Amino acid sequence: MYVLGIETSCDETGCAIVRGRNVLSNVIVSSLKFHKRYGGIIPEIATRNHTKVVDKVFKESVAKANLHLSKISAISVTYKPGLIGALVVGINFSKALALALDKPLVGVNHLHAHLFASFLNNDIKIPFPFLGLIVSGGHTELFVVKDFDRIKSVGKTRDDAAGEVMDKVARTFDLGYPGGMYIDKIFNHKYRKSFNFKCGRPALDFSFSGIKTALIYKKHELENKNAFSSDVKVKLLSSFEESVVSAIVENTVMSAKKYNLKSIVCGGGVISNSRLRALLKQASSNNNIRLFLPPKRFCSDNAAMVAGLGSYLYNIKKIHSSLNIEAFSN
Repeated sequence: MYVLGIETSCDETGCAIVRGRNVLSNVIVSSLKFHKRYGGIIPEIATRNHTKVVDKVFKESVAKANLHLSKISAISVTYKPGLIGALVVGINFSKALALALDKPLVGVNHLHAHLFASFLNNDIKIPFPFLGLIVSGGHTELFVVKDFDRIKSVGKTRDDAAGEVMDKVARTFDLGYPGGMYIDKIFNHKYRKSFNFKCGRPALDFSFSGIKTALIYKKHELENKNAFSSDVKVKLLSSFEESVVSAIVENTVMSAKKYNLKSIVCGGGVISNSRLRALLKQASSNNNIRLFLPPKRFCSDNAAMVAGLGSYLYNIKKIHSSLNIEAFSN
């Protein structure tokens, strides 16, 4: 069964075609270059770009899959969470496609799709129940997943998401946008404990705004003392990253133990962070927990994960959506 997926929740316009979990095409066009000058995503620019390129992305995806549209069994689309205007573009395009092809529509939760990314292009048995960890620019959240239609949030950030706080810190240090990739490149293992920064960890939730403020104050303090240098910059950012990713890993393992879950499945753009991946592997091994990390190409927003989850929901769970489906930001 072939399923076509559409993803437009933020700045990436994506279209993919899967057969079960096998990805036949996965085309992404990002408007990131238009947002860089502002240091963050501008919703109007993202929406305008989706409108401009969604048809081209769709046609290229179909061509790469070398598949006639009559073979498509269902249309899957992200309907939440995300930027409202951006979501509406993808939803309306998918509705029109479903009507034109007389195919069912499957609305997909963007965060749940990130968790499905680890199971693309493989036949690994999905280890229900498992603990789901999403770390991205907009979300840092933990889920107990009994199935992809039975998902419960058990922990989330109370302020900034991990990716968001990395962007803000990177902007303070004039590194560029998106900030996470620049901080990851700068990270030096031997300097990871040069400064004693701490992240708030209320219960199983996360809090990253405090460490952001502490880092910025420390930077200003060192600058006022003429003690800020390129080496100090690396030490500050390495200590910052170590604290953030350590807090994520510690809460994740603690949650898995609390709910007696033997598997952790990860997703989201920040999951491509090399230090976070290393610590997750180490902690999982030390606690005899199975860890599922998606390939880096499926960590960022993409339509393959949307199509894959849509295929699972439609084919396995017999779930589809009404053509009256609407966009939700949260």
